[in-house]
Amino acid sequence: MTTLHVPLAERSYDVHLARLTAEEVAEKIASVLGKPSGVAVLVDEHVAQVSPRFSPLLAAFEARLPRVRHLLLPRGESAKNFVSVERTCEWLAQNGFDRGATVIGVGGGAATDHAGFVAAIYLRGVAFALCPTTLLAVVDASVGGKTGVDIPAGKNLVGAFYQPRIVVADLGFFDTLPKREIAAGMAEVVKAGLIADADLFAELEADADKVLSPASLAAAIAAAVEVKVSVVSEDEREGGRRAILNFGHTVGHAIEAASGYELLHGEAVSLGMIAALALGEARGVTTPGLRNRAQAVLARLSLPVDVKPRLSAEVLARIEVDKKRRSDTMRFVFVSSPGQAVLHDVGLDDLKRQILDAI
Repeated sequence: MTTLHVPLAERSYDVHLARLTAEEVAEKIASVLGKPSGVAVLVDEHVAQVSPRFSPLLAAFEARLPRVRHLLLPRGESAKNFVSVERTCEWLAQNGFDRGATVIGVGGGAATDHAGFVAAIYLRGVAFALCPTTLLAVVDASVGGKTGVDIPAGKNLVGAFYQPRIVVADLGFFDTLPKREIAAGMAEVVKAGLIADADLFAELEADADKVLSPASLAAAIAAAVEVKVSVVSEDEREGGRRAILNFGHTVGHAIEAASGYELLHGEAVSLGMIAALALGEARGVTTPGLRNRAQAVLARLSLPVDVKPRLSAEVLARIEVDKKRRSDTMRFVFVSSPGQAVLHDVGLDDLKRQILDAI
């Protein structure tokens, strides 16, 4: 088992990564939660239906924790809206969950975002733990305390910084993941290499197929999570360096939302990273040729890399409502060379024009 500690003073917690039994997952979580007054398990309905690992996990929770109830969340991004959040909060209230209760989120990034946001706002905050079940959720959404939902104007525009008590990732859940979901998660692994781990990017560049093998994937996941833990520990609320974790997300989120969430998050981030690298090369920030190198890695991982057809007027308009906007400028994340991310303020008009010119 790989265990990474997220040192945030009284909000510190551990992230556990391994192929685990249901009993091991439940024991880890129960040991941290103490004696909650009740436990609300919020699970992606698709995970509950297709994964043979969920029913044993729920039974293991019931054997170790008091008054366990579970609620099925809408699949994927459908869980990340106010209608779904209100439904969950109403269910919590109707089932008598008080401030001593704990929420456990089980599922992909949308489910863990939903669970964390609900925990942050229900009764002004209750404890929560996470069991991410997708590669994307393990390396990105479940670590760092960013929770949130989407609104029509854009993705993740409403949310809170709220840290879990523990994250336990049973990599056995990956057994039933479609290849497309694995590929989407790998986009965030590539991102981690580009922004802060040159060795990880070099490994992906040398042999991306080998990294996807069971023997190597766990190590790549751990390396990507370690990047996020390091950055979050330094800057919990994104006042400075944590913004580098948004590499590829300014354009990526706009593309994702404009697609009606037809694209998976990792697929949109793949396109966003290509756009950011192209813009970086055009502005003289990024080492010439890095865009092509990254594009080759992403393509070998079965991720989309053709950005130009996606740069519609709607996408360019959605860039303006990105969370990193400050008045008429955007705090944009560039990668100068593998492992080195830098932040530059770019005027919005210049940003949109230069992206179109660079692609």
